[in-house]
Formats: sequence, C-alpha cells, structure tokens
Amino acid sequence: MIDIFHIFLNVVLPVFLMAGTGAVLQKFRQIPAYSISQITLYIFAPALVFNSLANTTLSLEQLGKIALFVLVLASAMYIISYGAARFLKLDREQSSGFLLTSIFMNSGNYGLPVALFAFGNEGLEFAIVFFVCQAALGGTLAVFIASSSHLDAKGALVTTLKMPLLHATILGLIVNIGDIHMPQMIGEPVRILGEAAVPSMLMVLGIQVSNRFSLDDRPALIATIFIRLVLSAIVAFLITPVLGIEGILRQVLIVVSAMPAAVFTIILSSEFQARPSFVTNTVVVGTLISLPTLTVVISMVTSM
Repeated sequence: MIDIFHIFLNVVLPVFLMAGTGAVLQKFRQIPAYSISQITLYIFAPALVFNSLANTTLSLEQLGKIALFVLVLASAMYIISYGAARFLKLDREQSSGFLLTSIFMNSGNYGLPVALFAFGNEGLEFAIVFFVCQAALGGTLAVFIASSSHLDAKGALVTTLKMPLLHATILGLIVNIGDIHMPQMIGEPVRILGEAAVPSMLMVLGIQVSNRFSLDDRPALIATIFIRLVLSAIVAFLITPVLGIEGILRQVLIVVSAMPAAVFTIILSSEFQARPSFVTNTVVVGTLISLPTLTVVISMVTSM
C-alpha cells in the first residue's frame, strides 16, 4: 500500500499538477483550446517527431521491436474496438470517435513524464520512441479514422497523406539512417519547436479538464474507457513476451499502453467532426479515472 501511494505521489500526481496550470489559466482567461491544438498538430508535434527520430541513439533492433509492438497493439485494439462499436450500434461519427479514443493513448504529454518519473532517463528514451511511433500512427491511421466520419476511404486516405506528421516521420528516419548532418540553422529551430509540443499538449489537457463535460452516451463512454485503461494493458502484457521484449522496455511499454485516450484525439475529432463532444468527455473522464488505475499498473509492472 505504501509503494502504491509513493508511486501515485511521485509519478502520477506531478503530471496532473502540470496540466493543472492550464486548467487554472482557463478559469481566469478562457483560452481557446482549438487554437493551441492547431499549432500543436501542424507545427510542434511534427517538429518533435522529426527531431526525436533524427537523433535517437537506440539501436535499429530496439527501434524495430517498439515499432512492431505499436503496430501489433494498435491492430489488436482496432479489432476489439471495432467489435465493441458494432455491438453498441454506434453511428458513423460516434464510431470514429470511439475508435480514436480506444486505440490511441496519451503517450506524449502524459506518458513521457510518467515514464521519466517511474523509470528514469532510460525509460524516457523508450517512451519517446513509443510516442514517435504512436504519433506516426496518429498522422496516418488516426487521421484516416477521424476523417472517415465524413469522407469515403479515398478521401480519408488523401487527407492522411497531407498531414505533416507523416512527412516528419519519413524525413526523421531518412536523416537518422542516412547519418545526415543537419545544419544548426535548421536543426536548432526544429528542436526548440519540438520541445514546445509536450507543454502545449499539457495545456490543452488542462483546459479540456477544466471545461464542462457530460456523461452522455454512458455505455459507449464506459466501454471505451475500459478498453483504453484496462484491456490495452492486458494486451500489452500478453504480446510483449511473444515479441521478445523483456526488462525495463517491457515495463515501459505496458505502462504507456495503459494511458487514457490521447488529447490528440480531441484535436483530430474537432478537425474532422468525429463527435468531438464524446471524444472530449472520454479524454477528460478517462484521464481522471487513470489516477488510480495507472498507479496500480505501475506498481504491478515494477514488481514483475
């Protein structure tokens, strides 16, 4: 019990305190989250993805294992979430929002600080690669799911190919694998812009938590939160040994898989009208519920 309290106090709670600055600011200034979201989506997040991939020191084997894990986990969660959406008989727009919040976790502004506090710098480096891979899916699969709420498959694919996250991922890999030296006049501004991504996401998270939310669509809300906070961690626990992932890397991947729905899903659902009110409710409620659930998950994996 003492260990769980220690984890809660020193790992999970500090993240909420940082996001709380955005919530407090919102109470006094009424900052529009949409504007911050747009800047993050089109500038800060692509810069972070590019800079992280271009400069990572992890081996290709480690990168490959994390990337494969992300793909397998996303595939499993897509199957589970799609089946749940069909069972709940959700309409096209809500199905898109449901899939977004069930598949894509908050591995950035929530996952990175938690990984640092729980596992140190080594855990943070693993979590950054996971976040980059997740962001790559965010620029491809997530955009496809969100835009498919109103577009056909071809239109959704075209929209996906236009998103800067996809191009940032490709360019970052080219620079890293090709050992290309970035001139300081380009590399330094990109690095600084990338460092703004996590704080801006934290602000969006805080602003969204401070706004009013409802418990409408309760069956779908409960289902997507359960999938995201519980089933995702169980799936991660099962597939990591199959993929030959052990040690601290396995612990980090299980923990980041247990994160609540990403703030990024609010940005995408707002951009493509994939039931943003439902997505926002899911992110806010799931984030609050993750206080105890994530504490338990961290306690369990650190004792494995």
